[in-house]
Parts: sequence; structure tokens; C-alpha cells
Amino acid sequence: MTGSQILNVTMIRLGTGSGVTSINTELDGVLYDITSRADFYTALSTFDTVADQYEYDEPDALKRIYECSISGLGLLEKKTYRDYLNAVADGSAATPGEPLYVARRRGKLYVWPVPGQVYTIEVDYASYHPSVWSEIALGPEFHEAIYEGVLAALYRGQLFEKLRLNKKNISGDNLDEFVSDGTNNTVTDQDLKGESLEYSFDNTFPEIKRHAQAYEREIRKLIQNLDMDIETVLVEYRDI
Repeated sequence: MTGSQILNVTMIRLGTGSGVTSINTELDGVLYDITSRADFYTALSTFDTVADQYEYDEPDALKRIYECSISGLGLLEKKTYRDYLNAVADGSAATPGEPLYVARRRGKLYVWPVPGQVYTIEVDYASYHPSVWSEIALGPEFHEAIYEGVLAALYRGQLFEKLRLNKKNISGDNLDEFVSDGTNNTVTDQDLKGESLEYSFDNTFPEIKRHAQAYEREIRKLIQNLDMDIETVLVEYRDI
């Protein structure tokens, strides 16, 4: 699904006259939030080592590594960055050969012993949603959560700014109108007595809460389904 399709559904649910023409910021925030809640988005990336080089860029938007392996050879053991520094300090990392260990630090992956030749390393990992995309990297089961998340974000942001009456002045010119003051009371020209009155939009605007709650319900369902899928895989694996 594309961003334009999400916008079309959002416009239909908002109805005419909302004034919303772009949801880019809201949609990017929702996609990041969804993929931060659980390992909904996973990927496999590869890179080639360079002889005598320890340090390599990690995959974009990496959240956590499941495993690293050298293609055709075997798994690398995950270690801490402190382990890497200790191996460099004691010289054990400097003997060229087949890498056995990998550590992660500040957007970099460190492999050692230092590669003695070119190896292809595969990284199986969980990721945040890519920041640059043409189609959403989540399946149709995520669409309802995305819709509700975007609507909640719009009501907190763009629409709230359009709808709120922040310190709006009512003067004696509003003689023929009844105006809500942000509570359950009304203000008439008799209340004004020639002066101006300030009132604010009620911050408990119901659509914010309604869409935020719907979004959280969808997230809970997705997490439950993910947990069930993981349990099924484990059962199937044990049955083999």
C-alpha cells in the first residue's frame, strides 16, 4: 500500500472540509511507532568484508540482530563492544583469518579476528520501518492500525490546531450568538457587559481519545498474533 492510498482512506474517514492535504509526517511517525512495539518488520542484509578491516556499517533502521553468519561457513558469535575492544587491546583480534565474532556499536558492526580475505556476511535482523519508501513495508493486517494511528496523530496535530479556540476573544459584537466556552456552559451578550471574554478549546476533544484507543487495540491484536505465530513456529520446529 502507498502513502496516497492511506491518504485517500484518511480523507474518506475525516469527511469533507477537514483541510488535510498531507499526512507524510503523521504516517512516518505511525510506521516507526508500530515497528518499535514488536519485531513486526524483519529483513536480511549482506555485506562483503575487506581484508584487514574490522568496522562496517550496520543495515539501515536496524533494531536488533537475530544472527550474523558468514555465507557457506557458519554463525558469528554475538559479543559486546567491550569484548571487541579487549580483543584489540590484547592483540587476539589482529591475526587475519575467518571472523568468529561480531559486536554492534553506534551504527557500526565490528567483526574479528580481522578478515584475512573477502567474506560475505549475512545479517538477519529486526528493523524499524524504513524512513525512505515507496510502498509500506507492512502487510494488509497492519492497515487498520495505520489508519487509526494516522487519524489519532492528525487530531493531536493538524486538526487540533484547526479546531481549537485558543484564547479566542469574544466581544460585544457577538450579540446574537450563543458560544460554547469550552465547558458545558454558554456565554451570551448579557454576560459580556461591553467587555471581551477569553476562552479555550476543550483539550479532551473526543476524537483524539477515540482514535488513540482504536490504534492501541489494533496494536494489541497484532502483537498477540505475532506471539501466536512465534509459538506455532516453535511447536513445528520441536515436532520435526
